[in-house]
This record gives sequence, C-alpha cells and structure tokens, in this order.
Amino acid sequence: MGIQMPIQSNTLSSQVKHYILDMIAQQQLTPGMAVPSEIKLIEELGVSRGVIREAYRSLSALGILEIKSGKVPRVKAFDSSVLQLIFGFSLASSQVSVSQILSVRRWLEIGSAGMAAANGTEEDFLLLKAEMEQLAATIFRPGEFIQHDINFHLIIARASGNPLFGILLQSLYEQLRLSVHAGLEAQSETHEKLNHIVALHQTICDCVCARDGAGAMKAMTNHFDTAVNSLIEKGEQIQLAE
Repeated sequence: MGIQMPIQSNTLSSQVKHYILDMIAQQQLTPGMAVPSEIKLIEELGVSRGVIREAYRSLSALGILEIKSGKVPRVKAFDSSVLQLIFGFSLASSQVSVSQILSVRRWLEIGSAGMAAANGTEEDFLLLKAEMEQLAATIFRPGEFIQHDINFHLIIARASGNPLFGILLQSLYEQLRLSVHAGLEAQSETHEKLNHIVALHQTICDCVCARDGAGAMKAMTNHFDTAVNSLIEKGEQIQLAE
C-alpha cells in the first residue's frame, strides 16, 4: 500500500492571497490605492493567471479588494457587508439568537452614546435632531420608522469618532430589522407604548446634543431595558410561531 500524502490546505491561491495581504500591510496601502496587476504578480511569483484571479476573488469576497472589469484591483474601504453575511448566517443557522444580537448591540449603543456626547460636532447634532423629527413622525408606520431608527443610531455611532461602532452596529441592524418590525406591528394599537419609544429617543437626542455623556448613556440604557427589549421579545415570538 502506498503512502498517502496529507492534503495541503495552504493552496497556491491561499499563498498568493497572504502575499497580497502582507504587501498591503508593508506598503501601508490605503483605500482606493491599487495592488499589483495580474501580469506583475505572475512575473513576481511565477504562478498562473488562474491562481492570481482566484486569490483576487477571495480577497474581494472578504471585502478587502474592489475589483472592476478591466481595471487593476484596489484596496476597498472597510464596511459592514462581510460582517452582515456572517451575522446573518449565524442567525439563520440558529447559532445565535435575536436576543443575543440585541445584547451585543446594547453595549455598543451605550458606549457610542457617551462618546458621541463628548466627540460629536455641531453638524452631527443637527443631523441627529433632524432624524429625531423623522423618527417621531413615522412611529405609526413601522417600515419607515425602523429605517429612521437605524439612521438615528448610526448618526450617534458616527459622532462617537470611532468608525468601528458604525460598522459593527450596521452589520447587526440588518439582522434585527424583521424582528423589530414584527414587534412594532404587534404593538401598533398601543399608542402609549409607541409614544414612549419616541420619548426615549428624544431623551437620548437631548443628552447627546447637550454633551451630557452620563445622561446619554443612562438614556440609552433605559431605551434598551424597556421598549427595545419588549419589541425584540415580541418579534422573536412571532418568528417562532411562524
């Protein structure tokens, strides 16, 4: 019987992929800057065009490179798209629950509210106030309200000065959208509760714009410990019933 050789997991395309990643780091390439063309990498590494293209496709799928037909691949700005896929798959395959996603979002939101109060600009505050008006105006229209709610919280995340808050929260929001929508519809006839949700957001807005970090964090905590928890729980019950 012949000796069986172990399968090599580190394929040529994988090696090329790591070569490109190392090069991006060493040369400190920033979003929009080009990486070597296929021809240049073929000459440097002595591998086939197919191997190079496979490595490029892998890096594109990871959100690292932006590839357009007929153009040299470029470093892509970091966004939430890949994380959205990961969180979406984890939720769809029952590896995480809506309440677990909400728990992570809760801590991110509380932290971003405090930082937004400290680091936000007057422009950020004007955007937040304008979104607050839209949020209040659409509270009885769940589909519209949810989008304004997401915008409201993303403005706070961006105002924090830490881009990771916005990227992480955006990737989590997409997984919560359906459950929050279901929860809102379940309470659509309870005007008092819906108006309370608006009041909670208004307090967050007022504290952030007043640069009251402690107040903003407390208001965000109240937001999650009351209205949002109730909405998500109802949303999960509806999903399970389906």
